[in-house]
Amino acid sequence: MTAIFKKNSILIILTILVILGMLIFNVFHYSSSYGLVEINNRNSLFLVPFILLVCGLGVLLGTTKKDIEFELAYQNQITDREKKVIELISQGKKNQEIADELFNDISTIKTHLNNIYKKTGAKNRKELALLSKTILEKVGNQ
Repeated sequence: MTAIFKKNSILIILTILVILGMLIFNVFHYSSSYGLVEINNRNSLFLVPFILLVCGLGVLLGTTKKDIEFELAYQNQITDREKKVIELISQGKKNQEIADELFNDISTIKTHLNNIYKKTGAKNRKELALLSKTILEKVGNQ
C-alpha cells in the first residue's frame, strides 16, 4: 500500500491541493454567477467526491498490467541466479561487469538475460531495469 502512495504521491498531493482550494473558495466566495451556471458552496462541494473518484481511478490505472506480470514472474519463475542478474542490471551494470562479479562467462549472462526476457515479457534492458527497481523496492520492504 505504501508503494502505491510513493508511486502516486504527486497525484495525491494535487488532489489535496484542489480540495483545499475548493474549500477556501467556499469560505471566501459564497456565491458568484458565471454565465448560465451559478457556482455556490453546495455545488462546488459536490465536486469533491468527483475529484476523489477521478484521482482514485488514476491511481488504480497507474498500476499497469506489466508491473503485476513482472512481479508474479519474479516471485514464481525467476531462479536465484537470474534474480541476482536482475539486481545487477537495476544497478546499471553492463554484461561484462555482471559476468565478472558472478564469476561467469559473458555468454552465460546473455543466456540468463534471454531467459529473464522470456519469463517477464520485458522487451529490452531499460524496461527490465525500470520494472526491476519497482519490484526490488517491494521485495526489500517485505
